[in-house]
Amino acid sequence: MRRLLPLIVLVLLVGPGCPLDIQVREAPDAGCSEDDCPSACASDRECPEDQRCHYLYNECEDGPRLTEPCSVSFDCSSNARCMGGHCVRSCAQGCPLGYQCGPEATCVETCDGLTPSNLGSYCETSMDCTRCGFCADLGDGKKCRLPCKSDAECPDGGAGSCAQIPGTTLRACQP
Repeated sequence: MRRLLPLIVLVLLVGPGCPLDIQVREAPDAGCSEDDCPSACASDRECPEDQRCHYLYNECEDGPRLTEPCSVSFDCSSNARCMGGHCVRSCAQGCPLGYQCGPEATCVETCDGLTPSNLGSYCETSMDCTRCGFCADLGDGKKCRLPCKSDAECPDGGAGSCAQIPGTTLRACQP
C-alpha cells in the first residue's frame, strides 16, 4: 500500500488526459482565412472563374473545368483527361451535375441561360464550341449550336428551330 499511495497521489494531481492539462483545440477556421478557404459547391457553376468543383469533397478548387483548355491531364479534375487541349470526360462515366452528354459522347456544360460565345462558328468537335455548345451538322456543315429540348429554348423560338442531330437523340437549335 505504501508504494501504491504515491502513485495514486500522482495520478490525482496530474489527472487523466493531457499532461499539464493542455487541451488541443481545432481552430474554427481550420487554418485558412476568408479569401483562401474553399467554397462549398455541388457543380462547377457554383465556383469562381478558374476553379472547378471537386466532386468528392464538394469544394471549389483551382483548375480548368470540363471542356476548358489544358496542357496535360494533371491540369484536369481526377475524373477527366486532357485531350486535344481540353479537359474531357466520357459520357460512359456519367456526366457530373451541370453537364450533359454531347454528340461525341463527351460531357459538355448544360446551357441553362448561357449561349456559346462562338455560336454559328464552324467546328470539328464540341470542344471547339466553348461552354455549353454542341458541334453538330444540321445540313449546313458542322457548327457550334445551342443544345435544346424544345423550340422555345432557341433564340428565335420558331416552329422547328430545335432539330434532332442526325444519328443521335440530341437536339440543337438551327440558325
